[in-house]
Amino acid sequence: MFESVGNTICTIVLGVAFIYLIIWTVKFVVYHMDKRQARHNVAIREKQKSIRQRTIACAKNYWYNIREVEDCPKDMPVERLYHYFETEQECIKALIIEMYDCALVRTEELERIAYGEAKPVEFKQVTYDPYAVEDEYDDFDYDFDEAVEELMLQDDEEIAASAEEADDAEIRAEIYDCWTEYVMQLYDMVSVNCNEEMKSHIRNKIMMYGHKDVEILIHSPE
Repeated sequence: MFESVGNTICTIVLGVAFIYLIIWTVKFVVYHMDKRQARHNVAIREKQKSIRQRTIACAKNYWYNIREVEDCPKDMPVERLYHYFETEQECIKALIIEMYDCALVRTEELERIAYGEAKPVEFKQVTYDPYAVEDEYDDFDYDFDEAVEELMLQDDEEIAASAEEADDAEIRAEIYDCWTEYVMQLYDMVSVNCNEEMKSHIRNKIMMYGHKDVEILIHSPE
Protein backbone atom coordinates (compact mmCIF):
# COMPACT_ATOMS: atom_id res chain seq x y z
CA MET A 1 0.00 0.00 0.00
CA PHE A 2 2.73 2.42 1.00
CA GLU A 3 4.65 1.47 -2.10
CA SER A 4 1.63 2.33 -4.28
CA VAL A 5 1.19 5.70 -2.55
CA GLY A 6 4.91 6.43 -2.98
CA ASN A 7 4.77 5.59 -6.67
CA THR A 8 1.76 7.86 -7.09
CA ILE A 9 3.51 10.75 -5.36
CA CYS A 10 6.66 10.25 -7.44
CA THR A 11 4.56 10.17 -10.59
CA ILE A 12 2.83 13.42 -9.65
CA VAL A 13 6.12 15.12 -8.77
CA LEU A 14 7.71 13.99 -12.03
CA GLY A 15 4.64 15.13 -13.96
CA VAL A 16 4.73 18.59 -12.36
CA ALA A 17 8.49 18.82 -12.98
CA PHE A 18 7.99 17.77 -16.60
CA ILE A 19 5.25 20.39 -17.13
CA TYR A 20 7.41 23.07 -15.49
CA LEU A 21 10.33 22.08 -17.71
CA ILE A 22 8.13 22.39 -20.80
CA ILE A 23 6.86 25.83 -19.74
CA TRP A 24 10.39 27.04 -18.92
CA THR A 25 11.70 25.75 -22.25
CA VAL A 26 8.93 27.54 -24.19
CA LYS A 27 9.61 30.81 -22.32
CA PHE A 28 13.35 30.48 -22.89
CA VAL A 29 12.90 29.92 -26.62
CA VAL A 30 10.40 32.80 -26.98
CA TYR A 31 12.70 35.16 -25.03
CA HIS A 32 15.69 34.43 -27.24
CA MET A 33 13.58 34.69 -30.40
CA ASP A 34 12.29 38.12 -29.32
CA LYS A 35 15.81 39.25 -28.44
CA ARG A 36 17.15 38.04 -31.79
CA GLN A 37 14.29 39.81 -33.64
CA ALA A 38 14.92 43.04 -31.75
CA ARG A 39 18.62 42.97 -32.70
CA HIS A 40 17.63 42.27 -36.30
CA ASN A 41 15.21 45.22 -36.36
CA VAL A 42 17.84 47.58 -34.92
CA ALA A 43 20.36 46.42 -37.54
CA ILE A 44 17.85 47.00 -40.34
CA ARG A 45 17.01 50.53 -39.10
CA GLU A 46 20.70 51.43 -38.79
CA LYS A 47 21.37 50.12 -42.29
CA GLN A 48 18.44 52.09 -43.73
CA LYS A 49 19.61 55.25 -41.96
CA SER A 50 23.15 54.79 -43.25
CA ILE A 51 21.93 54.25 -46.81
CA ARG A 52 19.68 57.33 -46.62
CA GLN A 53 22.50 59.50 -45.29
CA ARG A 54 24.96 58.29 -47.94
CA THR A 55 22.37 58.86 -50.65
CA ILE A 56 21.72 62.41 -49.51
CA ALA A 57 25.41 63.20 -49.07
CA CYS A 58 26.51 61.75 -52.41
CA ALA A 59 23.59 62.53 -54.71
CA LYS A 60 22.41 65.91 -53.48
CA ASN A 61 23.77 69.30 -52.56
CA TYR A 62 21.75 71.07 -49.90
CA TRP A 63 21.74 73.80 -47.29
CA TYR A 64 19.73 74.18 -44.10
CA ASN A 65 19.02 76.64 -41.32
CA ILE A 66 20.98 75.40 -38.30
CA ARG A 67 18.46 76.68 -35.76
CA GLU A 68 15.55 75.01 -37.56
CA VAL A 69 17.42 71.68 -37.54
CA GLU A 70 18.28 72.03 -33.85
CA ASP A 71 14.61 72.69 -33.04
CA CYS A 72 13.38 69.86 -35.26
CA PRO A 73 10.92 67.55 -33.43
CA LYS A 74 12.28 64.08 -32.74
CA ASP A 75 9.46 62.42 -34.65
CA MET A 76 10.16 64.49 -37.79
CA PRO A 77 12.91 63.46 -40.26
CA VAL A 78 15.50 66.23 -40.29
CA GLU A 79 15.88 65.82 -44.06
CA ARG A 80 12.58 67.65 -44.50
CA LEU A 81 14.36 70.86 -43.50
CA TYR A 82 17.06 70.49 -46.17
CA HIS A 83 16.93 72.81 -49.19
CA TYR A 84 18.36 70.88 -52.14
CA PHE A 85 19.99 72.54 -55.14
CA GLU A 86 21.59 71.35 -58.36
CA THR A 87 23.43 74.48 -59.49
CA GLU A 88 25.37 77.22 -57.75
CA GLN A 89 22.91 79.81 -59.07
CA GLU A 90 20.04 78.10 -57.25
CA CYS A 91 21.92 78.13 -53.95
CA ILE A 92 23.08 81.74 -54.34
CA LYS A 93 19.54 82.92 -55.03
CA ALA A 94 18.07 80.91 -52.14
CA LEU A 95 20.66 82.12 -49.61
CA ILE A 96 20.32 85.77 -50.59
CA ILE A 97 16.55 85.49 -50.22
CA GLU A 98 17.11 83.82 -46.84
CA MET A 99 19.13 86.87 -45.75
CA TYR A 100 16.14 89.12 -46.41
CA ASP A 101 13.56 86.70 -45.02
CA CYS A 102 15.49 86.46 -41.74
CA ALA A 103 15.93 90.25 -41.59
CA LEU A 104 19.71 90.00 -41.72
CA VAL A 105 19.81 92.74 -44.36
CA ARG A 106 19.01 96.00 -42.58
CA THR A 107 17.69 98.14 -45.41
CA GLU A 108 17.28 101.20 -43.17
CA GLU A 109 21.00 101.09 -42.44
CA LEU A 110 21.86 100.90 -46.15
CA GLU A 111 19.52 103.79 -46.96
CA ARG A 112 21.01 105.89 -44.17
CA ILE A 113 24.51 105.36 -45.56
CA ALA A 114 23.45 106.08 -49.15
CA TYR A 115 21.03 108.98 -48.60
CA GLY A 116 21.82 110.28 -45.14
CA GLU A 117 18.48 108.99 -43.84
CA ALA A 118 16.01 106.23 -44.55
CA LYS A 119 13.85 107.02 -47.56
CA PRO A 120 10.30 107.78 -46.44
CA VAL A 121 7.45 105.75 -47.83
CA GLU A 122 4.75 108.05 -49.12
CA PHE A 123 1.12 107.24 -48.40
CA LYS A 124 -1.32 108.37 -51.04
CA GLN A 125 -5.08 108.49 -50.80
CA VAL A 126 -7.00 107.44 -53.89
CA THR A 127 -10.54 108.35 -54.87
CA TYR A 128 -11.90 104.84 -55.24
CA ASP A 129 -10.61 103.66 -51.86
CA PRO A 130 -9.84 106.20 -49.11
CA TYR A 131 -7.95 103.56 -47.09
CA ALA A 132 -5.69 102.33 -49.87
CA VAL A 133 -1.94 103.03 -49.70
CA GLU A 134 0.61 102.85 -52.42
CA ASP A 135 4.16 101.77 -51.67
CA GLU A 136 6.73 103.60 -53.73
CA TYR A 137 8.61 100.31 -54.06
CA ASP A 138 5.73 98.53 -55.79
CA ASP A 139 6.96 99.60 -59.21
CA PHE A 140 10.50 98.39 -58.60
CA ASP A 141 11.51 96.26 -61.57
CA TYR A 142 14.55 94.02 -61.13
CA ASP A 143 15.18 90.62 -62.66
CA PHE A 144 16.96 88.83 -59.84
CA ASP A 145 17.46 85.56 -61.76
CA GLU A 146 19.14 87.45 -64.58
CA ALA A 147 21.29 89.36 -62.10
CA VAL A 148 22.52 86.13 -60.50
CA GLU A 149 23.37 84.69 -63.91
CA GLU A 150 25.35 87.83 -64.76
CA LEU A 151 27.06 87.61 -61.39
CA MET A 152 28.18 84.07 -62.16
CA LEU A 153 29.78 85.23 -65.40
CA GLN A 154 31.65 88.18 -63.88
CA ASP A 155 35.09 87.96 -62.40
CA ASP A 156 35.24 88.84 -58.68
CA GLU A 157 38.19 91.22 -59.08
CA GLU A 158 36.48 92.94 -62.01
CA ILE A 159 33.37 93.64 -59.92
CA ALA A 160 35.39 94.99 -57.00
CA ALA A 161 37.54 97.18 -59.28
CA SER A 162 34.52 98.75 -61.01
CA ALA A 163 32.97 99.50 -57.62
CA GLU A 164 36.14 101.22 -56.39
CA GLU A 165 36.30 103.42 -59.49
CA ALA A 166 32.85 104.87 -58.89
CA ASP A 167 32.48 108.51 -57.81
CA ASP A 168 30.80 107.49 -54.56
CA ALA A 169 33.46 104.86 -53.79
CA GLU A 170 33.51 105.70 -50.08
CA ILE A 171 29.78 105.21 -49.72
CA ARG A 172 29.86 102.03 -51.75
CA ALA A 173 32.73 100.71 -49.61
CA GLU A 174 30.73 101.37 -46.44
CA ILE A 175 27.66 99.67 -47.90
CA TYR A 176 29.79 96.70 -48.93
CA ASP A 177 31.22 96.46 -45.42
CA CYS A 178 27.65 96.24 -44.09
CA TRP A 179 26.77 93.62 -46.69
CA THR A 180 29.83 91.58 -45.69
CA GLU A 181 28.61 91.65 -42.09
CA TYR A 182 25.18 90.45 -43.21
CA VAL A 183 26.76 87.55 -45.10
CA MET A 184 28.85 86.57 -42.07
CA GLN A 185 25.67 86.49 -39.99
CA LEU A 186 24.06 84.34 -42.67
CA TYR A 187 26.85 81.78 -42.50
CA ASP A 188 26.57 81.67 -38.73
CA MET A 189 22.95 80.71 -39.26
CA VAL A 190 23.09 78.25 -42.19
CA SER A 191 25.16 75.25 -43.22
CA VAL A 192 25.89 74.47 -46.88
CA ASN A 193 26.62 70.88 -47.90
CA CYS A 194 28.57 70.52 -51.16
CA ASN A 195 32.18 70.16 -52.25
CA GLU A 196 34.62 72.76 -50.95
CA GLU A 197 35.22 74.41 -54.32
CA MET A 198 31.53 74.98 -54.93
CA LYS A 199 31.01 76.10 -51.35
CA SER A 200 33.75 78.72 -51.66
CA HIS A 201 32.45 79.93 -55.04
CA ILE A 202 28.91 80.33 -53.70
CA ARG A 203 30.12 82.34 -50.72
CA ASN A 204 32.27 84.62 -52.90
CA LYS A 205 29.38 85.34 -55.26
CA ILE A 206 27.05 86.20 -52.39
CA MET A 207 29.72 88.58 -51.12
CA MET A 208 30.08 90.15 -54.57
CA TYR A 209 26.33 90.77 -54.73
CA GLY A 210 26.99 93.48 -52.15
CA HIS A 211 28.56 95.62 -54.89
CA LYS A 212 25.11 96.07 -56.48
CA ASP A 213 23.52 99.50 -56.43
CA VAL A 214 21.87 100.39 -53.13
CA GLU A 215 18.48 100.70 -54.90
CA ILE A 216 18.80 96.97 -55.58
CA LEU A 217 20.14 95.99 -52.16
CA ILE A 218 17.29 97.62 -50.24
CA HIS A 219 14.77 95.35 -51.96
CA SER A 220 14.23 91.68 -51.25
CA PRO A 221 14.75 89.61 -54.43
CA GLU A 222 11.40 87.86 -53.94
